[in-house]
Amino acid sequence: MIIEKLSKIEVASKYKINSEYRKIETVRSFIELLNNIDFSSEVVPLEDFEKLTNLLTFLKGDKLNKCEMTLAKELIDNQIYK
Repeated sequence: MIIEKLSKIEVASKYKINSEYRKIETVRSFIELLNNIDFSSEVVPLEDFEKLTNLLTFLKGDKLNKCEMTLAKELIDNQIYK
């Protein structure tokens, strides 16, 4: 019984680690994309999800994946990152 519970905790922890690692990689990717912007003449739209995702899609040259969309939504929803 205890081994089964510990195994479930281990699996859940591994999932969280993998999920957070993907998030870190996505953050790094966004930073790399946004470093292509001249911030003195461009403004990153942090109040409009559609405009932000359009900008990121343009910079990436491809559709955003699920993790990228989730991070973009988090940037809009959590204005604590200002």
